Amino acid sequence: MSTLHLRCGDDLRVALPRAGVAGGYLCFSDPVCQGPARDDGDLLAWLGLRARFVAQHADMDLGEARLRLGREYAALQALHRYEAVHLWFEHDLWDQAALIRVLSLLAEKRLLRDRLWLMPADGVRSFPELPDAELAALLPAPLSALQLQQAAEAWEGFAAADPRPLEALARQDLALPFLGAAMLRHLRDLPWTTDGLGETERKLLRLVAGGATEEAEVLTALRAGDPVFHVTDLIVRDLVRRLRTGPHRPLLAGDPLRLSARGEAVLAGTGRHRPVPRAHAGIAVLPDPPWLWDPKAAGVVAGT
Repeated sequence: MSTLHLRCGDDLRVALPRAGVAGGYLCFSDPVCQGPARDDGDLLAWLGLRARFVAQHADMDLGEARLRLGREYAALQALHRYEAVHLWFEHDLWDQAALIRVLSLLAEKRLLRDRLWLMPADGVRSFPELPDAELAALLPAPLSALQLQQAAEAWEGFAAADPRPLEALARQDLALPFLGAAMLRHLRDLPWTTDGLGETERKLLRLVAGGATEEAEVLTALRAGDPVFHVTDLIVRDLVRRLRTGPHRPLLAGDPLRLSARGEAVLAGTGRHRPVPRAHAGIAVLPDPPWLWDPKAAGVVAGT
């Protein structure tokens, strides 16, 4: 039987054959948990939007980023050539956001009915951490119609300007076991009512306040302390750039990493961060944000 292994990265391309797991391999590398994700169904417009972000995020040539993304999205349209497509997506936000992006594009494809299979993540370890024998022993489960439907609904909410439908969906008992926690973690990176920082921004500033002076230190600590959002070195770099931008930036420019007076005040509760404009999936984050995360209510509220 012809099988394709679909993964949001290249980290299993060598490991699967080494473990004796046969089949083709497709890497879906679009880091959709970062940057703009407004989606009106126009794939060409989407590829242009994402290529511009990826080129900046990864310091790539724009044409190269557009070509790579175009190849990967085109390959998703040809999955019906395989008798089985095994989906290797873990519990964390990076993987779950990529999973709903992929499934939103596959949900209406009748030729793929009964051909999509979800590999069982344990909710703790990443697949590359597993020994070869464990990888080889994993048994895929058929993706249900309900899982496909909820993934498509989650993507619609993820890409929307209003985060409330996504929050409502994330609080349901979902058929995709890790989706709700990942989407709520995504929403907690909206500016908070308390200080204007998103959760990851606050964690980074606290690490700097605690003595971290290099991005590598921050990366290691963030990974160790957050089981749902598995950050990368590029994500940390983007966060540092963002927090060093603007007249009231909480991080000083230049190395080593240092808090500004505003950053110290924000962490002490005597100041408030005003975010620089950015896209958080479909949501616009502005100096006076239209949407905030309220930690007391543990939910999204409209800005005033």
